Amino acid sequence: AGSGKSVFVAQKLIIKALREKRRILITRKYATTLKDSVFDLIISILKKWEIYKYCKVNLSNYTITLSNESVILFKGLDDEEKIKSILDITDIWMEEATEFTEDEFTQLDLRVRVPGYNSLQLFLSFNPVSKANWVYKKWFDPTAEIDKEKTFILHTTYKDNKYLPQEYIDSLKEKERSNPTFYRIYALGEFCSLDKLIYTNWEIQAPTG
Repeated sequence: AGSGKSVFVAQKLIIKALREKRRILITRKYATTLKDSVFDLIISILKKWEIYKYCKVNLSNYTITLSNESVILFKGLDDEEKIKSILDITDIWMEEATEFTEDEFTQLDLRVRVPGYNSLQLFLSFNPVSKANWVYKKWFDPTAEIDKEKTFILHTTYKDNKYLPQEYIDSLKEKERSNPTFYRIYALGEFCSLDKLIYTNWEIQAPTG
């Protein structure tokens, strides 16, 4: 949490879209979460970089078209049939990837197939959760079989984000004492087993008064 991973992926995709005509799909598990997260993030970056005025923004279907006709589409996986009908996708970003299922990931992976394009990519951004989650089993379990030529894993924490306010940093650090599991997941970026999702920092004391 707070490592700037979503901003990094958003900037990366915008740069790719500016360099050549691309068709980018940005998705979350539920469509209702798009507007106040990744859609607003992309808009804010376009405005900060002073290129928003050159874009066509369709608020009815959450589509952004850049000046070179690159298109950025925003869809929720709760509308899976519509996603299957989207063709010629060059890049996909799965925000909060641990909320998806592995089957949904596979379906999206099959969409990134456009002849004649280089650097076709599928990005997954997430905070680690339980080791029971499919993301851990697929890429982080010691027994996972990873195609290292096609897969790049970037582990970031709040320490990599120099723009965080000190109050946020202090709040994360306080969790090391009050909720160690939360601290390991959201501050250190570690997967935790389900049996560790229980408070352990307690003790029995005799009643007073």
